Amino acid sequence: MLRILFSFVALTGCGNDLSPVVFERGFVIESRTDIAALAKRGGSAYVINGDLQIVGSDLATLAGLEGLRRVEGSVEIWFNDEMQSLAGLEGLESVGAGLGTEILSSASSAGKTAHVVEGFLIFENRVLRSLTGLKNLSFVGGGLSIVNNQSLDSLADLERLQRIDGSLDIWFNSALASLAGLQNLVSVRDFMEVSGNGLLASLDGLSGVAYVGGDLIVSNNALLPDSAVEMFVERMVAEGFLGVVAVEGNLSD
Repeated sequence: MLRILFSFVALTGCGNDLSPVVFERGFVIESRTDIAALAKRGGSAYVINGDLQIVGSDLATLAGLEGLRRVEGSVEIWFNDEMQSLAGLEGLESVGAGLGTEILSSASSAGKTAHVVEGFLIFENRVLRSLTGLKNLSFVGGGLSIVNNQSLDSLADLERLQRIDGSLDIWFNSALASLAGLQNLVSVRDFMEVSGNGLLASLDGLSGVAYVGGDLIVSNNALLPDSAVEMFVERMVAEGFLGVVAVEGNLSD
């Protein structure tokens, strides 16, 4: 059942690209029926001024959500054991623009800027192999977290992503050998962490990053040479990076 997170709905226009339907609420999607209901209401173009949660479903793809243009709150894609790709989100251009805009200043006991769990969250989808469907995503607010997706082996469909107003977390994706797809990412407002990705052998996909506003953590990537990490850190320092650097447990060379 499609559960309402907020009660008021504002509709503007008639669901075309020039005047999308605007929902002043969030949605929880648990089934193909929920997708069909949202698509019927939204038409060919719609915006969610709230959160979109896709959690614990048996969906293999997100086909039917092609009309979704923006989510002003968070998008949470968690614990979907049958999900193989994000196909269906091809119309999505922006996530999290309505979330907080202040740079985080609080610090944890480890000295790094505190995590805020919001933005675009892709957690523990065990058969998710690619991010197919995100080819038009250019902005994420709140943060982008790609964590513990055991079969994920490609970030290629993130090639239009340019800015993250939050943090970038790429953790424990055991099949991920490359960050290719992130080459057009220029700015990460808060901190960046790349940790525990057992097959990751290169940071070349981050070649376009010119700004990281928080700390930089690269750890426990068993095949990632220390020399590659050092080159990335040196380039960031040359670009004016002033945060704390934490590097450990990568491949000594």
